[in-house]
Amino acid sequence: MPKSLTTSENNILCPEDFDPPLKRKEPTIPGYWTLEEISGEIGMTSRKIQYDILGRPAVGLEPSLKGYKVAQVFLVPDADALEYIQKYRNRKKS
Repeated sequence: MPKSLTTSENNILCPEDFDPPLKRKEPTIPGYWTLEEISGEIGMTSRKIQYDILGRPAVGLEPSLKGYKVAQVFLVPDADALEYIQKYRNRKKS
């Protein structure tokens, strides 16, 4: 996460910082995003996001997103999910 120009602390993304605004209004699990919620925001399949969490050794893809598997559901912390969504949206604009 980039550092602020005026302080040495990292910038923290908030859902209000996104333009266009995020589609998710209420979290399913407070403090975490599910794969389906992230895929709904960026228009990808949840399987692609799962590959970003787990990696895919067969093709040499390294994990690029931190997530946790709880029962049969993957959860991504708020800060990591927001950074991932912003990175994907910025990549899509280019």
